[in-house]
Amino acid sequence: MRARDLRDYLTLRRLATNAWATLRFRKRQRAGDVHTVQMRGAPVVRLRGDRADFHMFHRIFLADEYHLQGVQPASWKTVIDLGGNVGLFAVRAAPLAARVLSYEPYKDHFACLQRNTMHWPNIEAVCCAVSGRPGPVRLYEPLSPRASGAYSTFCDLGRNMSKRWVEVTAVTLSDLFDRHNVETCDLLKIDVEGQEYAILYATPPEVFERIERIHGEYHDVEKDDPRSRIGAFASFLRGRGYAVELAPHRSKDNHGMFYATRR
Repeated sequence: MRARDLRDYLTLRRLATNAWATLRFRKRQRAGDVHTVQMRGAPVVRLRGDRADFHMFHRIFLADEYHLQGVQPASWKTVIDLGGNVGLFAVRAAPLAARVLSYEPYKDHFACLQRNTMHWPNIEAVCCAVSGRPGPVRLYEPLSPRASGAYSTFCDLGRNMSKRWVEVTAVTLSDLFDRHNVETCDLLKIDVEGQEYAILYATPPEVFERIERIHGEYHDVEKDDPRSRIGAFASFLRGRGYAVELAPHRSKDNHGMFYATRR
């Protein structure tokens, strides 16, 4: 067993009763497979084979990329999940908050999100995109099903994108706050494959004042727009009253995680 697999097994054993079978699924998954992770003290989550589902599961549950470890159960009021994918982040955040609002525009992902969150009454799933402006937007599909986490409004997002697209409906973050009567947001999680810049730049200052934390992924898009460079983006967030920590990708330019906490 490789050191990475051993570390993952030891972490996963604390989270699931079928840790070994789940790690075997990572190695042997095929198209059409569905693996059920038997979570300890919580409903199961289901992962599709030959998709990015296990990769997302690893990022959220094993690597804790969104920095949820140590948050006390039921200590938050509202978590907003932009880019809900198949519901894994929503399930991870559900024990921590009174409600989780999870937005996912791609219908196949949304169907999986609904199945994975159906036993959590405090998760509200919405099949809709969030963007810098309301209305229809094009969502481009990745070339391979294995890149299923990469549906994006940008057809040039890395090398994984095709020219195929579907049209989805988008709302702004301000619209979302109004629609759900969000008074305060303890955590805004954002993984929207490049749309993070447009969403946050278009958000009014009074909405930011109601957001305690923003944890998300930043992407290398619109290279000619200086606002999409992480230095300018981080400066913008600092100007909105946040302390900002960056975790750049080891091999990709202008790509990584950002963590903004209200000062």
